[in-house]
Amino acid sequence: MRISIPVNHNFYEERPIRESELARAFNVNKSGVRHLKQVFSSVYELKLGAGQLEQVKIFHFKRNRLFETDQERLILKLYSKEKTGLEKEYIIQTGLYAGVFFHKGCKINITTRYGNTFLRRMLNFVNDIYVDNEHVNAKQDKTENQFLFIIAHLFIQSLEKAAVLGLPQQYQRHRERSSKVRGSIDLNEYLKRDIPFQGKLTTVFRARMYIQEIVDVLYLALKKLESLFGKEIHSRLLGVEQLLKQQYSGRFVNYQTIQKAKTHQAVSNPMYSHFKKVLEYAEIILLNKDLMPDSENSHLATTGYLFDIAELYELYLEKLLSRNFQDWYVQGQEEIPIYQTQFYRRSMFPDLVMKHKMNGKVIVFDAKFKSMEMRNGDVDREDLHQIHSYSGYYQNALLASGLIYPLSKKVYKDNSYDESLYGNKSNTVCFIIDGVYIHPGQTMEELFESENEFVKRISNRIEDKI
Repeated sequence: MRISIPVNHNFYEERPIRESELARAFNVNKSGVRHLKQVFSSVYELKLGAGQLEQVKIFHFKRNRLFETDQERLILKLYSKEKTGLEKEYIIQTGLYAGVFFHKGCKINITTRYGNTFLRRMLNFVNDIYVDNEHVNAKQDKTENQFLFIIAHLFIQSLEKAAVLGLPQQYQRHRERSSKVRGSIDLNEYLKRDIPFQGKLTTVFRARMYIQEIVDVLYLALKKLESLFGKEIHSRLLGVEQLLKQQYSGRFVNYQTIQKAKTHQAVSNPMYSHFKKVLEYAEIILLNKDLMPDSENSHLATTGYLFDIAELYELYLEKLLSRNFQDWYVQGQEEIPIYQTQFYRRSMFPDLVMKHKMNGKVIVFDAKFKSMEMRNGDVDREDLHQIHSYSGYYQNALLASGLIYPLSKKVYKDNSYDESLYGNKSNTVCFIIDGVYIHPGQTMEELFESENEFVKRISNRIEDKI
């Protein structure tokens, strides 16, 4: 049984599924409908921060994700509603985490909604890895391969950083037969083979050597990615790839080999500790863990992995603005401490703060990975209040503020920009609702054009205010 649903879906229960529509909505037969009814028979809610994710891996794109420590964030909610005189309704709600996981025998894909082109573009910006996006293997259009592409970038980025100090090594006992004496002579071998002396001796010595299980796992993970996405996927790891190729044993790895690599004592060494995360990514790449749950326990626990797509979108915007506004410092998740001497002290964390390098003027944005078609209901009340709270903190230094979305409809500044904060004409702070226009069938060239149009709109609005 498979359910596929986009992120940030159905928050206001605007898309309920009636009982008579279950078979068509999920493309299942009568047996599948009975299974779905069982899945929805009780309220199931999965939240980050609620202690439910022991067997679900959460992958972040920032090292230190900043939000309130007691804040629970919705991942998925499944439930049904009885309506008097009407058909029973089945509700699926999602938050801002995409990925693949299993619940009660169902495989649930939470997709990114906007297509692979935009996903690849965000990953390229975040990781500074640039591939020939128009020629990536078409296999990755499948949901599983879309997420494998994310894992690929995380794997490559983490391997690049971890390998700065070299691949994991340890001292090992090594035997060598040569004309040179290194370490101690193996007397047993000498008595058996070297009387009379033939010019070579067997010696035993300790030397630092690469750990074979780790080398094999990393090399085969790279080769699998190359087969799926082309050689460009690891263009920044050519030196590491060559070393792994030289040290590769020539044997294929199995589950036991991967576990030996992950639990090897060498990765407990602080020098090589970053390889723990690299090997986790390699395990998913090699075993396709998203495709095959543990059949014996799949009905008992929720398993899988998820990605913080909202965080990825924030980093994408941070890099996009940094590259196009050279006269500004752009910082993500800047901490704003408020009431620090009081018992009700707090910190706020706007997603994006731009500060002019010369005059200190400020622009503050919140990134919202939500559907935006320029309708009133698309802007959540809470989001609107939040950005105005951030804006008030900067007072006279503030030049502009606003909310930045992936747009489903092209924006025209006359209906999305206001010349004054709150729209009351008592100030000159510009308020902005804007973003990059995205649609699922978009080519990379069209996305470049959308980015340039977005940057130009922001630039035109603020240049006469500096």
